[in-house]
Amino acid sequence: DLAPAAPPVGMAPPPKPRILLMGMRRCGKSSIQKVVFHKMSPHETLFLEGTSKIVKTDINNSAFLRFEVWDLPPPTLADFTEQAAKWTPVFSGCSSLVWVIDVQDDYAESIARLQAALVVASRCNPNVQCEVFVHKADALGEEGRWEAQRDVHEQMTQELSNCRLTVPLRVFLTSIYDHSVFEAFSKVVQKLLPQLPTLQNLLDRFLTKCSGEKAFLFDMVSKLYLATDSSPVDMQLYELCSDVIDVVIDVSYIYGPKDPASKQFESASAPAADVDEIEGGGVPLASAAALSSANIRLSNGSVLQLRHVDTYTALVTLMSDRTLAKQGLVEFNFQRFRDAVRFILLLLLLLLVTTH
Repeated sequence: DLAPAAPPVGMAPPPKPRILLMGMRRCGKSSIQKVVFHKMSPHETLFLEGTSKIVKTDINNSAFLRFEVWDLPPPTLADFTEQAAKWTPVFSGCSSLVWVIDVQDDYAESIARLQAALVVASRCNPNVQCEVFVHKADALGEEGRWEAQRDVHEQMTQELSNCRLTVPLRVFLTSIYDHSVFEAFSKVVQKLLPQLPTLQNLLDRFLTKCSGEKAFLFDMVSKLYLATDSSPVDMQLYELCSDVIDVVIDVSYIYGPKDPASKQFESASAPAADVDEIEGGGVPLASAAALSSANIRLSNGSVLQLRHVDTYTALVTLMSDRTLAKQGLVEFNFQRFRDAVRFILLLLLLLLVTTH
């Protein structure tokens, strides 16, 4: 009874979502993309050059995680006031606009340019969503971070109100030196998933049947979580679950069976002359862990479990020691959950095949 109903016959999948990464010079947007989708070490991002043209990254990790990330050069106010027409093809196909603000710098000018960008974007795409990353937050103290987030949110809310715009707005604190950027991008990606309510309902029912405490459905390649149950997300628990993926991948790569057929995902069509297009998301290490599972006992007696749903998607759950005594019940409900998620994946793949 966990399997969702089949979609209507002839239903076509939506166009591939597009996420725009924008911000001022040296704000850290290219570093975010490299760390999240290309596994670059945060320290290596210090040597990245500034973005001088649009850089497209095609993400094809699974049927759930299929979208494009466009890293754009820093815009000027004149770009949106005097040359607004050239932004129409960029914003018209945009699902989310992620604006990165360097919290260590004076961000008044950055907010002014974001406001100008949203005025243009909302005209050609009323459904665009705005996600603001208050970046490099690791340089601030705990109190300073929340003050910066609140200040940016209040200023942007006021700017949107003055322009009479109703663009959905969320503000996140991020840093490439911790898991905050992965959690923030997870929430951005979840907005692109029409299956999110179904996945959340499945996770809720799984935890109810097994008396579990928390569950995340992870993309193994990017370590973004596609869905979680309806209870609030604790940042420390998310970090633990994310670290479990690293442990499983590293151990499986050393001791697990090798899959010679695994390869990186192929990029899409050839780039235009003024655009760089690069592969995104495919790492051979993730496929090495495709048949692995893990049980890690924490100091408080709880147990973190990782189980694969398919090759690049895994369920990470927090269970009490008491719950694990009923291992047969947990295994039965996991099988039902996995069958339901695989059914959704199969429907998505069938739609992709029949429309291409």
